Amino acid sequence: RIARSVLAGEGGPRRDVVLLNAGVALEVAGRAASVEEGLELAARAIDSGRAAEVLERWAEVSRSAPG
Repeated sequence: RIARSVLAGEGGPRRDVVLLNAGVALEVAGRAASVEEGLELAARAIDSGRAAEVLERWAEVSRSAPG
């Protein structure tokens, strides 16, 4: 519920934590040159709706997986 609300554009401290974690992960993974750049990339992914689309695709795959 929390992830979906953040990815739907809800602001506040939960979004801030998600952005910080994503920013650090993107920097560590080499997808961003700095945490700040990672924060910007994560915010764009959320604000554009791309992050929510990825979550929905992942949920669909999880539901259709055998087992």
